[in-house]
Amino acid sequence: MATRPKTRQRAKGELANEIARAIHVRAYRPGEWLRQIDLEEAFQATRFDVRAALDELAVRKTIEHVPNRGYRVTEIDLPTSLAIRDTRIILESAAARLVIGKMDDAALATLEVLAGEFSLAVQSGTRVEQSEINRAFHSLIYDHCGNPVLAETIWSLRDRSRGSAVTVWASHQALLASDADHHAMVAAIRAGDGERLAALTSHHIIKDLIEVSGAA
Repeated sequence: MATRPKTRQRAKGELANEIARAIHVRAYRPGEWLRQIDLEEAFQATRFDVRAALDELAVRKTIEHVPNRGYRVTEIDLPTSLAIRDTRIILESAAARLVIGKMDDAALATLEVLAGEFSLAVQSGTRVEQSEINRAFHSLIYDHCGNPVLAETIWSLRDRSRGSAVTVWASHQALLASDADHHAMVAAIRAGDGERLAALTSHHIIKDLIEVSGAA
């Protein structure tokens, strides 16, 4: 009989973030039921920690709790998806303007490295690698907006949007567009151009939905 992996200690909220990232890369699809025992094994976590993480994700609306049934990944219709998109544009554009002047040379150098890593991942990486690098890139930016509540709200909305039928990076062209945006964002931050960064951020958010709608 296989030995069950040992559980590991995590900071509060870390397991919820790990599960949210798995949903983000479509390891769990919209509408899919989440079995606690499977999550315990997949994330090497205790039953108590998994339940706490699921409760937190339900509050974030990344998943939903159905009484007497359990938890499933939230399914979002197109009107709600559009509303989330519009709210993200407002919040992330505001955060982009706040970032200007707050990133030191070391942070900018790290951001540039992440942009380069994403470029490589676009050419030869997996979707999971692309997603993780993309998240790290944008996390570094929003971590420097000076408002942790704003950053937390942004990521809550980004994670919630994974319950929609819209596919992030629906084509290789969409990946290339994201890659170009990342390098342009680094240049805008270096130039201290908040309006340019905000415009790039808005474009970055809407391009996938435009492509999917156009393809439909």
